[in-house]
Parts: sequence; structure tokens; C-alpha cells
Amino acid sequence: MAPAERVSFCATNLNTTDRLVASLDSIDLLGRALGVPYEVVVADGPSTDGARELLEHRERERADFHLVRHAERRRGTGRRLAFEASSGSIIVPFDTSIAYAAPFAGLLRAYLHLRTDRMLFSEICALSRRSIEEVGGWRDLIGAEDLDLYAPLIERFGLIAWPVALKESQSARMGAYARQMRYVQGSSVRRLLRMYAAQRDQIIGANYRVRDLMALNAAKPPARRAALWGWFTLAAIGALFRPIRPRKAARNNYLILRDAILESILRGDYKSLAWDGPAPHLLLTSAEIEYLRHASSTWARVEAHDPPLYGIK
Repeated sequence: MAPAERVSFCATNLNTTDRLVASLDSIDLLGRALGVPYEVVVADGPSTDGARELLEHRERERADFHLVRHAERRRGTGRRLAFEASSGSIIVPFDTSIAYAAPFAGLLRAYLHLRTDRMLFSEICALSRRSIEEVGGWRDLIGAEDLDLYAPLIERFGLIAWPVALKESQSARMGAYARQMRYVQGSSVRRLLRMYAAQRDQIIGANYRVRDLMALNAAKPPARRAALWGWFTLAAIGALFRPIRPRKAARNNYLILRDAILESILRGDYKSLAWDGPAPHLLLTSAEIEYLRHASSTWARVEAHDPPLYGIK
């Protein structure tokens, strides 16, 4: 069966000069190996560290590179604008802080030949344009914008999971705090407000209750847990006044995604992909493992599996 007609690699960006070129070069390597036309679309808003100029130069040099300029500081807005400016039938979201490993080209190529609306989940994901449009696309959230989209999309269209951990790719990853701090400059008060807004939108995007967040932090010392409970409660109150409402479901979106990934691996869905990569292996933190042990209906089968399906970050 012939693969998809066109692939769009889409990203949101802000202040990533130290990582941007390596990330974009890695995406070009993946794109050229696919065997179908591709484009790269980056929504930048508003970089002040020279990243905008690097992107503008690339746009002048490359017909298959498109820059969307905007003034917002919300990751969900950047994702949405990049998607809306794209034209591919398959969308590959990527992170401009990551240099992706070359072997992922084979995984993407295998996925294209399936011509499916099921999402591909790996370190680099892929989704059909139709599935994104059907569930409403990315929303203008500061945090958890991907969970907000992926959970309802997975429940409607399904998922093929092949998570792996390739060192040359993982080594360029930014942490959540560093990622958010790119979006704010100035005083510690402004930074605190940014983290509050990110936590508030995480509650919306992941459909978290305070008890979910507390369960994910169950191993913290009592004093720390008390402080976190106050922080999460304040963020949950703030979420009530946000025009964007959670996409309600019986489970939070983190649990929907993790269960779908684990169930897909247990079913062997990855065997439908003609890729000679390493065996599926999901990396989790010890806090995530403890949470899934109590909250996931799939976890008992995962722990009984030999060889192990997961490792500790």
C-alpha cells in the first residue's frame, strides 16, 4: 500500500538558539529518509535570543520550511498555529529542544505505509490530520497541551505504541521547568506566576483532580505534600475561571495515555510496523510507577511480563 502523500513536521518554539539548529537538522534527516514530500512548520512567538532570526534565515533558504510569527507565549497556541499552517495528511509534532535520532526515520516510514488514523506513539509521534481535526485540535493552553489532544484522540481512533530510549536523542531534552522559563523574563514574581499558569493549565489539559496530583506525589515528605496540596488547590480554583474547560472523561488524560501505551505494547500492535528498531521499552519515573501500580487496570499484566516493558528514568 502506498504511503501518505505529504508529511508535516510541526513545532512551537521560543528562545531555543542553543538547540534549534541541531533539532531542525535532525528533522531534515528524518524527512529526507521518508520517501514522500515533507515540510517543516515552526510557530515562533516571540523569541528574543536570536532564534527568530535563525528561523527567518531558514525560511528564506528553504521552500519546504515555513515560519509562523506570533506574539503569544502559550505552547498550545504555537502547536495550533503550526498545525493550521501545515498541509500534510500526516502530522509529526516535534520539540525544537530535541535532536532526534536518525533511526526514527524507519519508524515513521513504517507508520506511513499503514495509512491509519491510529496515533503512533514513540519519542517522536505521528497523527493523521483527520484525527486531529475530528477531536478539535490543539487548544490555547500553557501546559499539557499534548495530553489535552492525545487522550480524546486515542480513545476515538486508537494508538500504536513503540516507545524507545535512544541516547543520542534523549541527551538533548529540556526539563519541564526550563521549558516553561523560556516563556517568561524578569522578576521571580513573574516566574512564579508563569509556573502557576502552567499548573492551572496542566489541570485543564490533563483533566487532573487535586487527588490525582497528590497521588503522583505520594512519595514526597509530609511537609512537602502539604505545600503541594495548597499549590494544586489554588491552581484548580484558577482553572475554574479559565474559558477553556477540561475535556471530561472518567479517567485523567495521563492515565488514559499511559494505559493505552501499555495495552498497545501488550497486544503487540508494534509488530504491524516493519521497523528493525529496539524492542518497545517505556521509561517512567519511580513516582509514575507507584501511581500506575495503584491507578492502572493494566499495570499487573505489565509487571508480570517477561522481558520487562518499562525502565526507570
